Amino acid sequence: MTKPKKLIEVAMPIKEISAESVRDKSIRHGHISTLHLWWARRPLPVCRAVVFASLVPDPADDNCPQAFKDAVEILLGKKTNPGDPYNTYADIPWTSVFDPMEDSLRNRLQMFIGKFTQPMQDHLLGKTVKPAAKIMLTDDSLIKWDNKNNEKIINKARKLIWVAHNCHPEQASTEHSRSVEGQSEQTAEALLKDFDIHYKAIKKAEDELYSLTNRHIETEKSKQLTENLHNAIEAFLNKMPKVFDPFAGGGAIPLEAARLGCRSYGNDINPVAHIIQKGSLEFPQKYGKPISYTIEEFIKLYGEDEFNKVANENKTYKNGNIVGVNIPNRLSFDVKFYAKKLLAETEKEIGHLYPDDEKGNKPIAYYWARVGICSNPICKAEVPLLKQFYLANTTSKQVYFKPIINDTNIDFEIHKGKTELNGWLQKALNCPCCGSTTPIKDLKDQAKNNLLKERLIAVIEESNEGKSYRLPSEQEQKFAIVEENLLNRLLIPNEEMKEIPDLVSGRGWNIRSWSQMFSNRQLLLLQTLLIKLNELKNEFNPDKSEYYKAIITYLSILIDRGSAISTSFGRWDVSRENIQSPFSKQAIPMIFDYPEANLLGNTTGSLNNQLNWIIRYIESECQNSFSVDLKNASSGDKSQFSDKYITAVITDPPYYDAIAYADLSDFFYVWLKRTLGDVYPINFATPQTPKTDECTALKHHHNNNKTNAKSHFENKLLEIFDAIEHQTSDIVSIMFAHQSTDAWTTLCNSILGARMNITGSWAIDTEMSNRTIGLAGAALQSSVTVSCVPSQSEGYGDYKEVKKAIEATVAREVDELYRLGFRGADLLTACFGQAVSEFGKYKKVEKADGSEVTVAELLAMARESAFNALLKGFDGDEFTKFYIGWLQLNGFAESDFDDAATFAKAGLSINVAELFKEHILIQYKNKQTLATFAERNKLKPNLGTKSDSFLIDQVHKAMALYKGTNRNALLDYINDKASAPDGSFWRVVTSLDELLPKECDDQKMTKGLLTNKESLIRESKETQKPTVQQGTLEL
Repeated sequence: MTKPKKLIEVAMPIKEISAESVRDKSIRHGHISTLHLWWARRPLPVCRAVVFASLVPDPADDNCPQAFKDAVEILLGKKTNPGDPYNTYADIPWTSVFDPMEDSLRNRLQMFIGKFTQPMQDHLLGKTVKPAAKIMLTDDSLIKWDNKNNEKIINKARKLIWVAHNCHPEQASTEHSRSVEGQSEQTAEALLKDFDIHYKAIKKAEDELYSLTNRHIETEKSKQLTENLHNAIEAFLNKMPKVFDPFAGGGAIPLEAARLGCRSYGNDINPVAHIIQKGSLEFPQKYGKPISYTIEEFIKLYGEDEFNKVANENKTYKNGNIVGVNIPNRLSFDVKFYAKKLLAETEKEIGHLYPDDEKGNKPIAYYWARVGICSNPICKAEVPLLKQFYLANTTSKQVYFKPIINDTNIDFEIHKGKTELNGWLQKALNCPCCGSTTPIKDLKDQAKNNLLKERLIAVIEESNEGKSYRLPSEQEQKFAIVEENLLNRLLIPNEEMKEIPDLVSGRGWNIRSWSQMFSNRQLLLLQTLLIKLNELKNEFNPDKSEYYKAIITYLSILIDRGSAISTSFGRWDVSRENIQSPFSKQAIPMIFDYPEANLLGNTTGSLNNQLNWIIRYIESECQNSFSVDLKNASSGDKSQFSDKYITAVITDPPYYDAIAYADLSDFFYVWLKRTLGDVYPINFATPQTPKTDECTALKHHHNNNKTNAKSHFENKLLEIFDAIEHQTSDIVSIMFAHQSTDAWTTLCNSILGARMNITGSWAIDTEMSNRTIGLAGAALQSSVTVSCVPSQSEGYGDYKEVKKAIEATVAREVDELYRLGFRGADLLTACFGQAVSEFGKYKKVEKADGSEVTVAELLAMARESAFNALLKGFDGDEFTKFYIGWLQLNGFAESDFDDAATFAKAGLSINVAELFKEHILIQYKNKQTLATFAERNKLKPNLGTKSDSFLIDQVHKAMALYKGTNRNALLDYINDKASAPDGSFWRVVTSLDELLPKECDDQKMTKGLLTNKESLIRESKETQKPTVQQGTLEL
């Protein structure tokens, strides 16, 4: 029987997902991104939403099992949820007309994934200011950050997935199905009861194991209880979907699949990513559990000093005497204990190199500048390469260096307040002593000859008023210099860096090995940490214990974090007064002044502070019973899973040369190889990260041949998708952060070439809300998620027939999604997926002349079909139709001349010349853009004044009058052109308001007109009433 479509193929609450995904970027404590840096990690809300929607069917599908429909009613219906939190919107809040959302099971599923709170709905309707990010979504929303450990909400999702996975399509038409041959009872009630039995078995096994005193000691009872828990978890997972991410990277997707109770698999070719995944997806869930010790055992493991630190509430008593200790989270306790031990031993050895000040305070950081030599042979001043002089430049605080020049000597004072001084290093070095300029090329030559020295110029401390700044003491200057003979060449990373633009090594500054990214004092500290870590390894032998292997892994992650924060390529952010890693722009640029973090301190930038982030993460993710099965292999390895073993693949593949993952992560790999090479010898068997088999298009991995690099990426992506099709039985959901025609072409070719077909596509905005939103930004959101299913394409399609099918499919999609509130680029992206689904039914689509239709032509066909569908039934002249349709599809972005010609022919009888003449479009060379209301009024002063003016002209004229100061003129115009509240004029204003970029000048005007619509119409009529004057008596 035909499988029902998954929810992700037909509907997604993309506005709600986007809002929470934007919020996700600013969440810190306990977030996966805070364990260890990785690039382009997907936001957790979009991952949770996509996983869930990929695993449950669409209740409106004719083939959806009745048991699943009943389960939705039971779990999300009004009767079982006081207050009816999953009721649909009374008025879809982001549309400008009254638009009630149908109360259906499909829409209740969407409201479960994410639903806006009433304050957020009011804001979107233009009634109130935007609420705080944490109250944008309701407390009952699955994707809300605050619900990640909410068992009530998460278990609703798990139950729905359980029912969906264990009921059968054969039950679709039976209202109260009981059984099918060879199958167990299939009612929703029976399946939900089965879930409860299995889930309670896990909880019971956990309680029994974790309440066993000294469970870490292997006894017959501890072994039996451990096995019981393992069996209970396996029994549960055997009845849940298998979800795989072949490009697991930072781990967000498999983390959310495991959270939702799936058997989750994650793979990445990069060993650094693999270690991050073990620390985020495996260890907290396996080992971050309670443990009870007898006093004797606790003291044996940790010592009496540690016992004396245990809080009274964590001690157990018998007859008034302390008999034991309860630790809420064994893993976080042990990581913290051994990390403190590691730091204490390191400080004993080299703590004197970071002396306290005269008050006993430890500095936060030491501020260094590289020093260039003035090229004037008479001067030769040694000039700190400073681009600016601020140490702090916030809204409430300014602190800066004031240079003191004495002949060729340069000293500094530190002052509070503002400075107008420009930095000495701009496009060249401007010498403050003689006024000469030294070209950057000369500075690079100095670097090649090892003449660029470094100078300690300030010390940063913590004070009662925040950060304070002072000049370094003589003692600090003395200890800042560490001789190279103290460094062990085997322990510091002397591996060569690739000379590429993404790394500083490719920029001509004589940085050739990873060790050159650190000063000698930084290297000595990291070297000492390695030595002390090896001593700890000898103490508890991680080779014989998976648990202690986990502890060593976290200590290595701690050292890794230290290397990122204490490098001579870090950056002091003067606007935030904190240390930034070198990776803020997915590259490692040249840095001329840097903060050397005091890793042995106790505040910002210290290893103690870094440890807190690790502990918070472990304790944030320990409540989940399900860990991820992790693999460190080349993506596309068919042997990882048998044919159709995986239920769903959900992944975020790389894109051409956007990020040099392997090259950048070598920064961490060279340290992890030294801390974990003996613990994970297979994973760290190569000198640096694997590059040849990485799915990227980096030309330096292919003998600097761009064509070969591009071919490698496309072939590798096709190979991986081919393996995915072989391994997957149900659905593949792919997140893609690019929406160019090239990106879509590559994605579609890879999917179709791997015997799969796209069935849905959704635009989701995951960018920070404080980014600048320009007019051109209206046309595209930041990323797209497509769903696809294994599909055998058959025969050859005729272009005309396929075009007709695409037009019909897109028209249906536009109609359906428009009612759900989809507009603009969101609507267009959804149409792309449906268009490809028609195209992908055939091995090849051919035109009458036998030439093959390309994916680029397909996308143009989809846009044209969407344009026609959007304009169908629109009551207005052709120029207004064009304006509205073009705004839908392109916003105010620049486009090619041919695009306008194509769309002008799409069901309209106007030509491009007329569009330019009427200033609908404005031409710039061979490009054009849609004109704003201000541009049209400026170019055509009499716009909208004629009796036969286009509707768009009338609306733009009214917008200009609304912005102006002559209210009477506006009221006269409203009375003349827009006195009917339901007339075409106001429908155009409403359409514009929905489609224009938020907060742009045009949208402010349409919002203002709509908000004041009733009063404007009323006042316009009143001003036209004749006034009755008292007659005068003439004598």
